Amino acid sequence: MGEVAGQVANTAVRGAATAVLLAVICARTARTAVAAAPAEKVVCRDKGATVVLDNGVVSFEIEKRNGDVKALTLHGRQTQLLAEPAYLDWNTGRDHHIDRGEFHLAADPARSGGEMAEVVITRTWRNAEADNAYDVALHHVLRRGDSGFYTYAVFKHRKDYPATGIGQSRFVFRLRDEVFDFINVDEQRRHPMPPSNTPVEVLGPKESMRFSAGPFKGEITDKYHYFADTGDHFVHGWTGTNSRIGCWMISASNEDHNGGPTAQHNTAHWPRLMFHILTDGHYGGAGVDIPAGQQWEKIYGPWMVYVNTTTSADRDALWADAKAKAASERAAWPYAWVHDPAYPPASERATVRGKLLLTDAQDPHASAAGAWVGLAAPTPDWQRQSNGYQLWVHADADGSFTIPAVRDGDYTLYAFVPGVMDELKHADVHVTPGQTLDLGPIDWKPPHFGRTLWQIGTPDRTAKEFRHGDDYRQWGLWRAYPTDFPDGVNFVIGKSHERTDWNFAQGTVEKDGQWVGTTWKILFDFPSQPPPGGGQAVLRIAFAAAHNSDLYVAVNGARVARLGRIGEDNALARAGIHGQYHQHDVKFDVSLLKPGAQNIIALEQRAGGSPAKMVMYDCLRLEVPQ
Repeated sequence: MGEVAGQVANTAVRGAATAVLLAVICARTARTAVAAAPAEKVVCRDKGATVVLDNGVVSFEIEKRNGDVKALTLHGRQTQLLAEPAYLDWNTGRDHHIDRGEFHLAADPARSGGEMAEVVITRTWRNAEADNAYDVALHHVLRRGDSGFYTYAVFKHRKDYPATGIGQSRFVFRLRDEVFDFINVDEQRRHPMPPSNTPVEVLGPKESMRFSAGPFKGEITDKYHYFADTGDHFVHGWTGTNSRIGCWMISASNEDHNGGPTAQHNTAHWPRLMFHILTDGHYGGAGVDIPAGQQWEKIYGPWMVYVNTTTSADRDALWADAKAKAASERAAWPYAWVHDPAYPPASERATVRGKLLLTDAQDPHASAAGAWVGLAAPTPDWQRQSNGYQLWVHADADGSFTIPAVRDGDYTLYAFVPGVMDELKHADVHVTPGQTLDLGPIDWKPPHFGRTLWQIGTPDRTAKEFRHGDDYRQWGLWRAYPTDFPDGVNFVIGKSHERTDWNFAQGTVEKDGQWVGTTWKILFDFPSQPPPGGGQAVLRIAFAAAHNSDLYVAVNGARVARLGRIGEDNALARAGIHGQYHQHDVKFDVSLLKPGAQNIIALEQRAGGSPAKMVMYDCLRLEVPQ
């Protein structure tokens, strides 16, 4: 009980949103028994090939040669939580693990009065694998009174190492069926899961499986159904209906994650898997890419594996407590107990603040309220950045923002908000250690090429407002298109409706045993009086996702653009509603439009051969000369 109360007190700085969350948590605290800080000190027991860290609340056993967590036990229950050792891996086209690592006790609890233990397992590149030229240091930390432990990893590339990269990296837990049966990702994705030995049939792609026996027979499971956007996701895990134990992965900060707040990453899925993702390549995410001759270092984490328990049968209490713990960890970031050259302490980090002044000449209701505001490198597109760090927050209702714990360096400030096409880029933000940098008012005027004749969709970087945009997490949804739209999409401006008459994805259809492209049409009237002097019209297309598509645009039968190969995020096959955001402005002579008559813009997605080739539209807007 004491730990939960402490968490509530520590999260007061998180503002009104957190206060609402904590009010719910406090109402449930009486039903939750989370271990209070005990009198026991942290101890470290050397067992030869392994070492055990124990604080009287939890204990975990670490293999010295690779840093794998061999066992995790909750005291009082004496319950082993892991089905197999938890491990760090990274992929460079093939999987890699720490092997033959050097073990070091970086913080001996015997020297700190039992306050903290930290072990480090270091892997040094041995000039044997050119595609894996990194030194890797994996840290495990146990503190006095904590109901869980922390882990972080430092990857380092020295100047004399060859060029290398990382496609994906992660820390993987597999939990025991006997203890856990209920997955928790967010408020919408919390439900029971069948045992790990439940038979399945693979549907394709391989991640999609249908249970073929047991009480879940006929249901489909897919790891992509449990991916989450990075920006607001800080906790996920598993609970046990009978054991009344929860095991959670908590992130206090997402500054180390690649791709910014809209990047999608794995969380947890059947069978009893739980992840912390360091670098994610799914949905078009970019991996780490380091050229020869470059000194590079990046710290990932720390993240926390948190364990809680309850004396009641209320699984919601475990979930509420885990969210409270995540809030308190965020309030404590950056951690004062981390002492690593790659991790600046609070005194060496800065605060950046300012206020977005959004004015849209064609939308008097445009607002920067809730906008994502972030600091990232000037290039490339922040969605494609992975080598460095990004820091993102939501703007307040009046557009004000404060970005805490900023590492020193040179940044561009980015911002985007639902309802506004384009994004703000405010260059040359120079941050020095320990400063408070006030950028003051920042004017944000979204560009226009003319007056808006019509618009389909709301620019929010997703396709969620279109047909199936509210039930997209299902396997094989691409097969519904011929039934939903037997004559294709023919969207009539002023008559058709986005939710029913515009599909969430323009993909391919099966014809004579082959997957072939599709053509969609937008039908609209143009004012009888053409603009004086002619000029250019602009079809502005914002894509929420795309995968190996080949899109042609025609106006009244005249081809005006071929956008070529767009995207590689595979969002349709992975049951997503967005991937990598793209924007294209297609310009054409306004004389191609017919005054006083119906006009047709045709969008022909020609790429075929696979159901995965497609585009998802975020928003389409036709702007014509004033």
